[in-house]
Amino acid sequence: MGVFEKFQERYDATQSEELIETIAEVRGVNAKHVSVSSGSSSLMFSFLPQLLNEDSHVLVLSPMYGEYSHILTHVIGCHMTNFVLREEDGFEIHVDDLVEQARQHDAVVFVNPNSPTGVYCDEMSDIVRRIQDETESPSRCKLIWVDETYIDYLPDAQSLEPLTETIPNLIICKSMSKCYALSGLRVAYAVSQKMTILRRFIPPWAVSLPGQLAAVAALKNPEYYRHQYDIIHQQREELSRMLRDEHLHVLPGVANFVLTFLPKESGHTSHSFIEACKEKGIFIRDAQNMGVSLSDNAVRFAVRSQKENLKMMKCVREVFSQ
Repeated sequence: MGVFEKFQERYDATQSEELIETIAEVRGVNAKHVSVSSGSSSLMFSFLPQLLNEDSHVLVLSPMYGEYSHILTHVIGCHMTNFVLREEDGFEIHVDDLVEQARQHDAVVFVNPNSPTGVYCDEMSDIVRRIQDETESPSRCKLIWVDETYIDYLPDAQSLEPLTETIPNLIICKSMSKCYALSGLRVAYAVSQKMTILRRFIPPWAVSLPGQLAAVAALKNPEYYRHQYDIIHQQREELSRMLRDEHLHVLPGVANFVLTFLPKESGHTSHSFIEACKEKGIFIRDAQNMGVSLSDNAVRFAVRSQKENLKMMKCVREVFSQ
């Protein structure tokens, strides 16, 4: 009997039960509060329209992963407010201002560590508690969505997953594509007390059997991934150094990417630079459309292997020399 047949014989793979139980065990949360699906976008499209409507007022960080603003404005039709993070502040959150604004909205969405900035906010648990605190005045905010897709890259970062046990309005969403390198298999999960209701909106076989097997194996092999994260941190520093040598402004990051700004003397906008790289078979992310505070020379580089990073840098030099 093969591994697939054994898995199906022991577990209800249709509902991803072993994967859910593994997540609950590894993360120290209640299995009833876990839902899985085929990527974080699937969770967002499944849950957010059930939790919000066109009358909802939602606060989001800007810049931030753009799929959230797309769903909120174009799918649900919410009233969306940008909490603008600025380069001169290192794209860090002004906590008091954020808490004050969040309490005046129906919902708030965070990505931590943030993308595309690569900034990690170590005060997120305090932010969540303060948004929900009603000892002095009522809070309008009834939904706090925190996307922690990149948090496992930080060895000492504290996930807010355990906080869902005491804060019913908190939802933690995690894609396994990045930290666990499962992009093609499409696996993500969310943790919240709200899952007892929201899980009904996840269809059967939301995660393929290969995806379930890979995700369970990944969750059970933390030492392997810690080693890979060390390599990524080393390569990120080396890539950042090479980019600075080409006069790009590089922001410090914590994940598997770096946000940069092209030098003005290059004569390129992010769009023209990326198109020139595409012609050479190198694909880099245009970041200027990921937030209202990003200029038209913002580019996000993914951290790859040493060989791939050197190939990418060769492309950068060639584009700049044209």
